[in-house]
Amino acid sequence: QRAALPPVGRCGVCVDPGWASINRGVLICDECCSVHRSLGRHISIVKHLRHSPWPATLLQMVHTLASNGANSIWEHSLLDPAQVQSGRRKANPQDKVHPTKSEFIRAKYQMLAFVHKLPCRDDDGVTAKDLSKQLHSSVRTGNLETCLRLLSLGAQANFFHPEKGTTPLHVAAKAGQILQAELLVVYGADPGAPDVNGRTPIDYARQAAQHELAERLVECQYELTDRLAFYLCGRKPDHKNGHYIIPQMADSLDLSELAKAAKKKLQALSNRLFEELAMDVYDEVDRRENDAGERGWGWLLGVPP
Repeated sequence: QRAALPPVGRCGVCVDPGWASINRGVLICDECCSVHRSLGRHISIVKHLRHSPWPATLLQMVHTLASNGANSIWEHSLLDPAQVQSGRRKANPQDKVHPTKSEFIRAKYQMLAFVHKLPCRDDDGVTAKDLSKQLHSSVRTGNLETCLRLLSLGAQANFFHPEKGTTPLHVAAKAGQILQAELLVVYGADPGAPDVNGRTPIDYARQAAQHELAERLVECQYELTDRLAFYLCGRKPDHKNGHYIIPQMADSLDLSELAKAAKKKLQALSNRLFEELAMDVYDEVDRRENDAGERGWGWLLGVPP
């Protein structure tokens, strides 16, 4: 699905951004994107703004964060005049990619060298729990920047509140905060996580008549298989009609002896090994889609960009 593209702002380092770092909430240019991609998806999840297919609310979430100054979360200490006087500065658009921009980007996003540091405490677990409780409360509002800041400090997107009996995603779903839900899922929140009574965030959204949010959470739940289906045939299952695979693909499955033997090998894998294999395949599809984004998404599907 191609979402309508909001006005593009500035790159976190340069000008003329064509990409987004989804989990960092910033827009980046082609040069900086090459560095982001080298960091790995666990550090920066990148996607082309124009040539990649976007769920509309995910794109809206990224642009909301970018336009409301999410970049300052990752450059917090650089905004301190004392740091400028000490010689620490951010990279400029005129700087060379290597080593200046690449070293700055690694320090900024991989080492988190410039984020706000909390006062040291004896029990780091208590600090993380406090942050997660703040996140649990904050997601009922539309303030995405606050929640991203909490996540950057170590709040857990899947935190189960011992007194409330819910996760942050349950709270966001009940409040109809679809952009908060997008952010939480990006940071690992599980749309199928049960509350103390066994109800999921999807159940909460449906009970609150937040139908768009409920449908989006179902999509997020099947992100892996949907992404692979789209890569293979340019289509996604219609979950509204109860489809979780492409029916036409199921009808044309390879039933040769070689395919059956391969299927048995997959079924023999442990859950852990199968999950690792699925993640590797997903990462490879992501890499190929980003390569396609550099050249215009259409070439991969055989249509003009």
